[in-house]
Amino acid sequence: MRGNKLQQVRTGAALAVALLVGGLVAACTPPSEPIVTFPAASGPSAVTDAPNELRGPLRVRGRDLVDTDGRVVQLRGTNAVQKSAPFLYSVTDGKLAGLPVDELVRRGYNAVRLGVWPAALMPTPGGVDSAYLEQVAQTVADLEAAGIWVLLDLHQDVFWGMPSWATPADAVNLSEAPAPGFEVIGWAAGYTSAKSLRQWDAFWNNEPVAPGLGMVDAYGVGVQALADRMKDAANVVGIELLNEPFPGTPYVSCVAGGCLELDGLVTARSTELTNAVRAVAPTMPVWWEAQSLATMYALPQMNVDGVTPGPNGPAVGLSFHAYCHETDGGRVEPVPPGTIVWCDSNFRRAFDNAGALAAGWDAPRFLTEFGASGNPYNATVPGRLADEQLVSWLHWSIGTYADEVEVHLQRTYPQATAGTPEYLRFDPATGRTTFRYTPDHSLTSPTVLALAARAYPNGYTATVTGGQVTSAADSGRLTVEADAGASTVTVTVERK
Repeated sequence: MRGNKLQQVRTGAALAVALLVGGLVAACTPPSEPIVTFPAASGPSAVTDAPNELRGPLRVRGRDLVDTDGRVVQLRGTNAVQKSAPFLYSVTDGKLAGLPVDELVRRGYNAVRLGVWPAALMPTPGGVDSAYLEQVAQTVADLEAAGIWVLLDLHQDVFWGMPSWATPADAVNLSEAPAPGFEVIGWAAGYTSAKSLRQWDAFWNNEPVAPGLGMVDAYGVGVQALADRMKDAANVVGIELLNEPFPGTPYVSCVAGGCLELDGLVTARSTELTNAVRAVAPTMPVWWEAQSLATMYALPQMNVDGVTPGPNGPAVGLSFHAYCHETDGGRVEPVPPGTIVWCDSNFRRAFDNAGALAAGWDAPRFLTEFGASGNPYNATVPGRLADEQLVSWLHWSIGTYADEVEVHLQRTYPQATAGTPEYLRFDPATGRTTFRYTPDHSLTSPTVLALAARAYPNGYTATVTGGQVTSAADSGRLTVEADAGASTVTVTVERK
């Protein structure tokens, strides 16, 4: 879901209080986020193209994703969700959604969240469109050839994208008008309509859609078929069960502070779907999303206790999103101090709640959407928090924003760490990067950092303590090997 998010719904009183507090804080020490862009290039880029390394499949190891060499992998990339026929992006003439795939690599990206349309995948209850499934497989294979990891995202927005059979007969003619007072949040207000609430209540309650087949059961047939077809694709980092599921009738209480009963239902349905995957793909990661009013307002009470473990345990991770209504859909302009205070708290709460939930599962978290805005601020803060907390991310859109936004996305980061990542900081204004990790001397593959060409138009210098650079000068992929006996390796990158 992009643009104005229902995740940002809150009462007028709460908003007024927050903005008042933000204004008071700003009056004392006005916060600001300077607008920056890429340095000017004086000629051809000095940073040479270098491929991503795909040593997959990736597997969940505690709170990390690791490759087949045992290195901790960070994913950075973009969404590619096609919401009109054929309901799937293909790699055509070397391009994905109009952007050359090799340009994604040049920008430092190594991952794509590929939208899979449930209505196209499972057009009948318990039935699967094998031709559509093969198209998904072809796109995944083309992205693998380009060195791109793929998260398969079963995508819906306001139940659009869900199969027609998932709408109960008594909901077909219900009103799609938002609940009074919610129109201000835009198209996503449709989630509060009578029709939407009935659809989501039916889904969570697994109401029958065919003899002996509940709604979630039928949905699980499609999820399982997708997992079975893609289980041998080395670049698939897992299946995201459902994009931004909505609470249904309890949505107000979910915003107000939590909805324990619904969390239990979401847990049960997610567990059922995960076990359907486990039956055919025992090691494939499965990514859950909490009901879409979390994690920005309440800490969901969910667990993975009922998941059938594979060889490496539950192999479940948490997908979460971070948006702020006030800067969604904006343009390149300074953000008022009060808005910075408010949005900063939203973003931090999303990261912190997602972190707490994933930690309870001993599982990784993955920021799979953010930044659907022309205002740089919506990329600035999530990008910074992801570095600080070493969280993988996928921006909402491919190459559609101004350089003032892109400069916050084309960040230097470790794609694969031969050890334990400890610290990452990147300054978009200067390109200065500091990365620190504890090496695992049992691993033989190097640590690999991605550097975007535009961030270093005249090249870069890299200094390492506790290790050695093993890549060519100004390579788009900086490789580092730890010195024997080193307990810490620190990599510093500077623009020339």
